[in-house]
Amino acid sequence: MKRLLACASLAAVVTTATVVPAAAQTGQHPVAKRHAAHAVVKRTAARAGAKKYAVHAKVKGKAKPRMVAHRQICRVAPADEYFGKLKMSILGIRNTIKDQGLRVDVDPDKASPAMGAMVLTEDAMHDWQRKYPCDSWIPGTIYALEVFYAKVHTPDGVKKVHATYAWLRHDFPHNRLVALALNQDRTASAIWPAAAVANETRESLPAVPAAGFPAVPSSVTVEPPPAPSPGPAGPKR
Repeated sequence: MKRLLACASLAAVVTTATVVPAAAQTGQHPVAKRHAAHAVVKRTAARAGAKKYAVHAKVKGKAKPRMVAHRQICRVAPADEYFGKLKMSILGIRNTIKDQGLRVDVDPDKASPAMGAMVLTEDAMHDWQRKYPCDSWIPGTIYALEVFYAKVHTPDGVKKVHATYAWLRHDFPHNRLVALALNQDRTASAIWPAAAVANETRESLPAVPAAGFPAVPSSVTVEPPPAPSPGPAGPKR
């Protein structure tokens, strides 16, 4: 009898130990089941929301990466920094353009040496713009260079005027000096103003014959002077 009771008790213990882990593994506990259901609902809602947003973005064409604009920091060139092969300061560049322009105004025959000096000045200007691209002095200096080239009335000078205007218009299209530079570009000429005035004056003068007197137009009729009339006492003998 005692052996029978011991076997029954052992069977009950084994059955209880088997049922409890199975229930824990299958998630049949009420609290665990509730948490599992809540997690499933959250995952389903998140997937549905993500899918809806993706479809909406695809339809509206908004599925593009966001571009973050960085503001460019503009710096101006200091007066004690030097540029180009000739190591010119910004004041030296501007003064060279001004001085060479006055030199050509006084003596047009010095235009060729002045053009040679502008080669190194222009090289310094490009170096200046490369290091300080948004310096506010650069457009005015480019325009001053174009005005200088416009004073050199040669084919090379005209080419330089066109090239300098294209430089200013390309790099600073919204600057107010572009309109003034366009006027210089249109009026650039390879003929010196003094020669042009001399040609116009020569064409406006009347033709001069070989004798040195102005020619008389054919429409003018020259009449001989009238003969003197006799006096009251009659003709003298």
